[in-house]
Amino acid sequence: MPETIERDEFLDRAKPIDPIVGDLLSRLSDNLQEEFEERAAILEFDALYPRRLAESLGLLDVLRRNLFGLTGVTALQIELDGQTQWLAVTDAEYVRQHLADVHAKVIGEIDLRVAIDEQYAGCACLCNLG
Repeated sequence: MPETIERDEFLDRAKPIDPIVGDLLSRLSDNLQEEFEERAAILEFDALYPRRLAESLGLLDVLRRNLFGLTGVTALQIELDGQTQWLAVTDAEYVRQHLADVHAKVIGEIDLRVAIDEQYAGCACLCNLG
């Protein structure tokens, strides 16, 4: 019976207390969700913040460092046929697999806004990847 209580407590802890945190968290990639869980746990157990505050601050910290996480759009810098190109993607893992099939190399992944500002002076034209 103690295992059931521990398991139920664990499953209950897997969901954020605050519904807003839960909603925003559901929009993040698995990697960013894992980063959130780690950050929130550190704040709760090491810094001894109450769980609700630890989760809120953990989410803010993840978003501060990965603002593109909520948009679901990111920019991939790739090398294809000896040329550097930028891709705006919504499913980075799928695109990475496709790029590997066509022998393209992913060089970096950054916030789409940063890529447009830095690489295209604030304005970029989108087209399909052939």
